[in-house]
Amino acid sequence: MLPPSLNDRARPARLWSWLGACALAAVIGVAVFYGVTVEPSLLPASQQQAVGQPPYRSDLNARAAIEAGKASAAASGKMLMVTFGANWCPDCVTLHRNLHSAETRAYAEKHFEIVEIDVGDAKKSAAVQRDLGISVNVIPLAVFYAPTGELVGDTFGGELKPSRHYSSRDIRDFLREVVDYHRIVSPDQRQ
Repeated sequence: MLPPSLNDRARPARLWSWLGACALAAVIGVAVFYGVTVEPSLLPASQQQAVGQPPYRSDLNARAAIEAGKASAAASGKMLMVTFGANWCPDCVTLHRNLHSAETRAYAEKHFEIVEIDVGDAKKSAAVQRDLGISVNVIPLAVFYAPTGELVGDTFGGELKPSRHYSSRDIRDFLREVVDYHRIVSPDQRQ
């Protein structure tokens, strides 16, 4: 019997290297396909400044922010819009971006006090959900209150779930339905 050649010993190592590279490429491809993002606070400090402040801040005291939002809404006569989301959620980040775009921001600021709650910290989020008497089962979730504090409606039906497919104009028109008719209708089902 002949001793195994050097080439025969290297073959399994090359095979495992090739399989590892394919697996890595597949994971990256899936992440890109589904729009996975990295929370800016996890990036190196030099890159965090370029990305800016994440829309859903984990350092925010959610209870205090909601109470301040309620007080501000009562004083201004505006509705309160509480959105629940996460920085890793592409639909949540898109909703935030659309709410703050030039096309929608003026309308939103005229009619709403907006509070954005990060659901990334389950303990904090659960306490706020208990306070509001809700259970966040889909994100992004928006809950709307009249200036008097009464519940107007919510998006528990997933009306904002595909936010990455909505334009800024779609979100503005969605908000108009809430303000004008106190109706929650998915942007793609509006008439």
